[in-house]
Amino acid sequence: MRSAIAAQCFGMLTQQLLSGGILLLYLNALGVGPSRILLVLNLAPFLTSLLSIPLGWGADRFGIKRFGTLGNFGMIVGLSLVAGASSLKNASPDLVIPLIIVGLVIHTVGAALFNTGWFSLLSHLVPTAMTGRFFGILRFSWQLLALVFFAASAILFSDRTPLWVYQIVLALGVVSLACRNIFYGTLPEAPPSSQRRLSMTESVHTALSFPGFASFLRYLLLLVCVTGNGSDMLRLSAIRGCGLGDNQVLFLTVGSMTGSLAGFAFVGHVIDRLGPRAVFIGCHLGFAIALSVFPLRDVLHLKPFVVGIAASFLLGLANATLGLATTAQSFRICIGAQRTMAYALVSSVQTLGSGLSGFALAALLTRMGTLGRNPFDQTLLCLAAFVLVQITAVRLLPGSASRGVREDSVPPRPHPGEVAVAQMPSS
Repeated sequence: MRSAIAAQCFGMLTQQLLSGGILLLYLNALGVGPSRILLVLNLAPFLTSLLSIPLGWGADRFGIKRFGTLGNFGMIVGLSLVAGASSLKNASPDLVIPLIIVGLVIHTVGAALFNTGWFSLLSHLVPTAMTGRFFGILRFSWQLLALVFFAASAILFSDRTPLWVYQIVLALGVVSLACRNIFYGTLPEAPPSSQRRLSMTESVHTALSFPGFASFLRYLLLLVCVTGNGSDMLRLSAIRGCGLGDNQVLFLTVGSMTGSLAGFAFVGHVIDRLGPRAVFIGCHLGFAIALSVFPLRDVLHLKPFVVGIAASFLLGLANATLGLATTAQSFRICIGAQRTMAYALVSSVQTLGSGLSGFALAALLTRMGTLGRNPFDQTLLCLAAFVLVQITAVRLLPGSASRGVREDSVPPRPHPGEVAVAQMPSS
């Protein structure tokens, strides 16, 4: 479990670079328009949604760690292409964006290869009764490292940051991915989730037969479709709608990471005590407040930079809470044969919702831009209203017969190796 934490501390930095605002600022520095930025940013989650299921099936058949090692190498190659593409801006400017897209595709395929079996790899190591605490520690650790990295990188950024700064920051992400292999190699391979080899269709059907799993996927898809692009819309509003500099937008990301740290620090204990269902309700309220604060800055008589940091903090807290609740709910449902495919379905639904909403928002921004309006604040307010209305969808989640510690007092049949791990001290 310590090796898993160390591996993610190095490995998650690159995904934070791409989704935490660095890629958005990088594209903005290259002169890409807001709608095209959203399209490029959501290419990765949409492609991941298509890859998760077949790769989850393949990982269970051919080895999760084999897929993970190959995927980490693909992420290194892809991120290297993204970082080096801007070097062609003067020599071959027409090749810059296509090369960035090719690099993102390669990185996305690699990330899908690595991530599709990650939870299954951990599922036979982490006792069910402490999933909230373990993943809280895991995510707190890599988020803290990313926060320190982003705060240190802010020294290099200015109002209009030169492209070589982005290249250096992305290159450090490549080095971080190379370091992840050291710790990932020490993790034990997960046993096959089923002794009987099933076709991909049979595997999906078996996973969907888990009690309450299909309803959970429907609920998750609805929620992510609304919240998946909230942070990017906030950053676009700050940089294009309010004219904040690159360094200021980077501090919005630092604010978001600080909120995530706060969530990872205590939400895991709340989940273990109250269960994921109550936490999901809190997610709706948190997202509604976070998405509506920045558009109301004039009403609150606050400067965009100040209210942007506050909104980013709340979004980070809400996203961290949603991530932990989703993982805990998945661990309670995805148990037994075909659990790898079940985790792949959860990942596919999350990324599909984020990707589709990103494409829809890009089309909406294009249309609203032709009408001469400020589209960013209006879109954020609409997203806040939608997520508040969606709180009624919580009824799709399977209910719990009990709460708190009693919920885990009769745990499901443990996975192979779970009994031995459960005997380890909780520290």
